[in-house]
Order: sequence, then C-alpha cells, then structure tokens
Amino acid sequence: MTTASSLVPCSWPEVAQRAPSDSPRNQLRLDLASIACSGSHWQMSNTAVCRTARHEYFVSCWANASNSSSSHPTGSLAGAAAKRTHLSQHESALIRLICATSHQSSANSSEQSNEPLLRGLAAAAFSVPRPLDTAPTFRYWIDYQAFSSPESAALPEAALMALGGVKTGGPPKLDPITAVKQKIKDYGYMHMDKWELLLSITAKAMLAAEVLRPYQMVSIVPGCLCISRKTSLVRTLINTYGHEVAFTVVPRTFKLPEELDSWDQWVRTHPQQDTGLWMLKNNKQRGTGLRLVPTQRAFEACFETTTRPGLEGMTLYRWYLAQQYITQPLLINRRKFGIRVWVTVPGVSPLRVYMHRNGLALFSSDPYKPADFVDGTFGSGHITNYAQNENGDVWSLQHLARHMGHSAWKGIWFQLARVTALVFAAALRRIQEVQAQMDLHPRQTFQYFGLDFLLDSNCHPWLMEVNATPSMKVAHEEAHTEQLIQQQKWEFVQDTFQLLGIQQHMFDEAAMSRPVGIADVSSELSARGGLFPLMHLFPTEDEHPGLSVPWTREDQQLQQWIPGSQLYQAAVKELDNAHEKT
Repeated sequence: MTTASSLVPCSWPEVAQRAPSDSPRNQLRLDLASIACSGSHWQMSNTAVCRTARHEYFVSCWANASNSSSSHPTGSLAGAAAKRTHLSQHESALIRLICATSHQSSANSSEQSNEPLLRGLAAAAFSVPRPLDTAPTFRYWIDYQAFSSPESAALPEAALMALGGVKTGGPPKLDPITAVKQKIKDYGYMHMDKWELLLSITAKAMLAAEVLRPYQMVSIVPGCLCISRKTSLVRTLINTYGHEVAFTVVPRTFKLPEELDSWDQWVRTHPQQDTGLWMLKNNKQRGTGLRLVPTQRAFEACFETTTRPGLEGMTLYRWYLAQQYITQPLLINRRKFGIRVWVTVPGVSPLRVYMHRNGLALFSSDPYKPADFVDGTFGSGHITNYAQNENGDVWSLQHLARHMGHSAWKGIWFQLARVTALVFAAALRRIQEVQAQMDLHPRQTFQYFGLDFLLDSNCHPWLMEVNATPSMKVAHEEAHTEQLIQQQKWEFVQDTFQLLGIQQHMFDEAAMSRPVGIADVSSELSARGGLFPLMHLFPTEDEHPGLSVPWTREDQQLQQWIPGSQLYQAAVKELDNAHEKT
C-alpha cells in the first residue's frame, strides 16, 4: 500500500498520463498528492496556505493508509454516518490542497493552464460513491492552537484516525483562509462534552484533567511537571537519590537566586571540577532562554532582571538555573550532537514506563569550538536542539549504533534506559501527591515525553531536559532526512496508541475505573511494538540506601511478577539488543 511518506514527485503533465478515467480512485488521490507535494514545485507551493493544506491532507492520508492494513467491525448506522463525515473531511482536505497549489501556480504563466486540469481531477476523484472502510469508535479533540506549530500533532492525529477516531476539534492554529495565527482561542477543556480523548500541551491538558468526566482520557500524567520543568527536575532527583547520584544524571546545577551562596562556595572549593563555563537557563522550551558565560562572569550575569506583562514594577530575575556546561562533548566529524529518545507512560497505578527503540541523533551545523561564544550567545557549533537547528544533520539511533560499534553503543543504550527509569521513578511521589487531590480513574491519563541527552567524551550520557510535549513535527530541507524523521516519529506514535489499546469500550466509566492488574500489563507488552518496558530498572533500596520512592502495593506486585514472566523477559532481551542487527 502506498503511503504519504512514499509519495514520489511527478511533473504536472504526468497526471493526465498516470490518471486516466478508468484508474483506481485511490491511486488517483495519491497521484494528485504527488503533484501538490512534488519536490520540483515545493518552493513554488510553499506559501502558508499551501503548507496548511498539505498538513491537513497528510494527516488524513497517513490515517487512511493505516486503516487499509487493519480490519474493523461494522459499525452502527450512527457510526456509519460519522464515518462518512470522516471520509468527507479527507476528501475536502485533498481538494483544498489541490486548489491551494493550483491557485499558487496560476502566478506562474507557464503553469497557468494546468489549474482547470487539477480542479477537474480533484472533482473526478470523489465523483463516485465509495464503500465505508471502517467505523469510527471515539471522538477526539486536539488543541492545535496550543502547540508550537501546526504540524506538531499531525502524526498523533493520524494515529487516532487510523484507530477509527473522529475529530470534533479544535480549531487550527492558523486561519485556513489567511494563514494568520488565530486570535480567538478555543481549547478542549472549554468543550468537555465534545470528546472522549484530548491531546494538548501540559497547561491546557491539566485544566481538562481537573474536570475530567469518568469516561474521558487526556494526554497528561498530573504531577510530572516535577521532572519536565528545568527548575524542578534537579530538585526532584536530589530529594529522591541525594546529590551524589543526582549529579551523575544531570550536570551540576544550582537554583537561582536561592542557591547563589552554595554555588559560590562550590566553585571556590572545587576548582578542579569547574569546567570554566556555566549555562544560565530559564524555563523556556525549544532551545531558547539560554546564556553561556565563563565562571568569572557568571555571578554577575545571574543578577540580570527582566519584565513581564502585568508584572511591571516587580524585580524579576531572568535566570532560574546555573548549570555546569559540558565542555568536552563526544564529537562525530568534529560536530556536537544530542540524542532524543521517546518515552510513553500509560499509567501510574502501578507505574509503567516504556522507552522506544527509535530516536534521533541531532547534529550541530558547524564544528564544535568551546570558545565560540560572545557576550553569552554561542555559535552554531554548540546548538543541537531541533527547534533551533531544524535542517541540521539527523541520524537514527540505528545509524549511531553502527557508527559507534555494538559494544560501545550497548553500554550507552543501557545507561539511557537506566537514567530514564530513575527519572520517572523519582517523579512518583509528586505524581501521587497531585493526583490525591484529583478525582481520576486509573486509565484516564497517559503521556509521552521526549528526553534529551548529551554524551561527553567518555560516552557518559547527561540528561539535559525532559520535554512534556515533544514535537512530532516532520520537517527538513533534505527529502531523505525528512523521510527518516517521519519514519522514526511515526513508528513511536503508532506504537504508543497501540499500547494504550484505544478502542470504543475504553470510554466508559466502568472500564476507566477498573484497576490495572498484571493481565493489563501483559496486554501492554503484547501490543508494545518498538516500546520497551523499563520497570525492571526502577531503583531499589539495595541499590540506593535511603531511597525515597513511595512504591505502592500494585508496584510491588508488578516487581514480583517481572522475573517469572516470559513475556517481560523477552522484552528485556529485546531491549538489551535493540540495535544489534543494524
């Protein structure tokens, strides 16, 4: 089956040859999409309106491609009607795509005569009624207006559509006519009666979670802000494991201004451990809100102030953290790189954490030079963040494993998994505290995360950030790299929603309130795809004397079951050798 990711560019005249009147309608749709998204006309069609139209079409195309590979039971008459709406949305998305592209092409005189052809083909593609392939099973709402870009949630939406979901909201981030960011905000928590499943960013998802109805799911695990906020992550690790262990997970960090005296004392008493550079941070995301300064200027810089709307007249310090900079990162071809891994938490009673086989190595655009910074700003050789370096080189973890060699990579991969398990175990106390104040059933919340690591020259992985809303955006100026990113992210998204087991009977109070038992964990393991369980790596009192993790009876039962479970042990073996055959 041809999918959106395998569309091949074709020239405008080829359409008539490749799409005669008796060609299958499905192939005709793909031919039309090939034209609209062809590499030869990408720049011509890269207006905001065309980008929005392409996004809408890709969402429906990915979903339809996935639907074609699975079977669904026949739905009721009401379900069939809803499905027709779903198909109509898919068709309308393609028509808008073609019309937007052909409208743009009319500015080019050499292409102007093709507009009638495209409009005719778009209309012909849907002139004959088609049978219903699947029946919708649930309603979903995506807060596109809250995400960083219109494309950030396109893959999750495609996965939900593939499972039979029907979109009931929310509005797009950009106005579909003007492509201007919409001023009127409309979020899922404002429409609690219009969805069974809500995808949103942390702040908006939390507002919904606080008033969640008994049959609904929302994409947040309340309490995880203790690890996804930069200022809270370090404190959570210290409270759970102590300073010694915490600062093997993250670089040495001091909270500002509260720990200014401690920072000064540490620098004076540990001159041999001071790398000479400190990164000042605030809680901004996507690689922003950073300043790199040498030690001798760091204490002066940390007193910089800023202003915020509505808080005029108040003294607000610009920087929240001072973190020791890794001045000797591992380099490949003289360039620095960061590692992004994806993690899914399907529930917390008991706590279950899964890390995906896929991931990305994101490279800086230029060779790394430690001294390449001026007045706090640093050169592109320091930057590996995807949001700030969208068209840099990107490798899969499979590629990175091949480059580093199996033995070296296996040790790194294990440390990535171990640290991930430590981080989420450390969050459990705060998760329990927050959720004790809420009326939630065991199956109503889930969340997926993006963890960013940096390897130093000794191949030690340092956790730099836990992203609570990792972007699933697929964009790169090089087509083969864009396809790689799409494949890596799409497989993670698909596996996440398969592991969650989303289907119609879930969205019922009785189903949501049923405790999660060993049989449910077995079902997750059977449906996990490329997701690996990390529960066997959770910390124990023997490993960490004085450990402060409030394991529940359900957690203890899960730990007792793990050693004797063939299903779980098979997953452990697969985790250990995740990238061996690459």
